[in-house]
Amino acid sequence: MFQLFKTLLDKVNDGLAAPANSKMQHGLNQTELACVSLMLMMAHADFASSDAELALATNYVQREFGLSEADAKAAVALADQRASDATSLHQFTVQLKQLSYDARLALLTNLWQQAYADGVLDPNEEAMLRKIADLLFIRHSDYIQTKLAVCGS
Repeated sequence: MFQLFKTLLDKVNDGLAAPANSKMQHGLNQTELACVSLMLMMAHADFASSDAELALATNYVQREFGLSEADAKAAVALADQRASDATSLHQFTVQLKQLSYDARLALLTNLWQQAYADGVLDPNEEAMLRKIADLLFIRHSDYIQTKLAVCGS
């Protein structure tokens, strides 16, 4: 029993020892992939994903990370799979807490744009955004300001 516990702890420690950003997948490191996965979780929060929401995520990946259209689509497909398999927001936000406050605000702005891409702000999307902002330690006043900047209401 103790050997099983030791093996489990060794695996956890091995995972913690590797830098979170070292492994690239489809041109994105783990932190970048977490950002895109959150965007896609936001797209699915209202239980209806539109082409506009998927296109916004793909354009974001191309613009922010300088990927080609094919690489961006592959990265978005991987992030979409991770978002679908996710059990909580925490598995993504834990990686993103290391970002600067300004970078976390920029991410929140992108998430607001994703939520509002279909022209409708669903209550589930707004609740998810509030939770993400809390998990990323974003002040409530900044949460409201980013909402107003994107949604206008």
